[in-house]
Amino acid sequence: MTDRREQIIIEAIKVFAAKGYYNSHIADIVDKVRIAKGTFYLYFSSKKDLFLELIRLYQQIFHCEFNLEKYYKKSSDLKGFMEEMLAERFKLHAENRALSVIILREAVAIDQDFTAEYKKMDQHRFDNLKLLYDFLVEKKYINSKNDFEYFACIFVGTLDSIIFRKLVMVEEEFNYLKAVDKVSDYLARTLAN
Repeated sequence: MTDRREQIIIEAIKVFAAKGYYNSHIADIVDKVRIAKGTFYLYFSSKKDLFLELIRLYQQIFHCEFNLEKYYKKSSDLKGFMEEMLAERFKLHAENRALSVIILREAVAIDQDFTAEYKKMDQHRFDNLKLLYDFLVEKKYINSKNDFEYFACIFVGTLDSIIFRKLVMVEEEFNYLKAVDKVSDYLARTLAN
């Protein structure tokens, strides 16, 4: 059985995904966990503190370093490399749909503390993208004349748009394998030039 703190986090993800941050109350969460409100405060100082923890959890799940050598060993070209990498990333989003919805839909717009935490997460993502860019140049998958800033914007913009439109904006299940095929083909053709 999971501990209380983890139970609170699990139920908070469900509540925030269903109702949004502003429409959710601590009472909604403690009712789902079946604990007293005072017990909640043993683990989190406020709803805001809990939401900041969800942003950190999202970062922990989604923004670990790319295993670039693993993708490279499993592929023979840029499209194959992208397929390997995107399959892992999109699968994580599909498996953590509610958490993805919460962060992508609300984390930036709530207040300065959330925006600051999101900016830290975004900086980590761009640091990883620089590693990805350097790796792709080193392996001659892309030309070093491709500007990193534009590479990052194209890469992040494409992925974020797909994830947001296919995961957040729709009720149906996210077919990440279909997305992997289409996005890897698009990125390979775009970045190879």
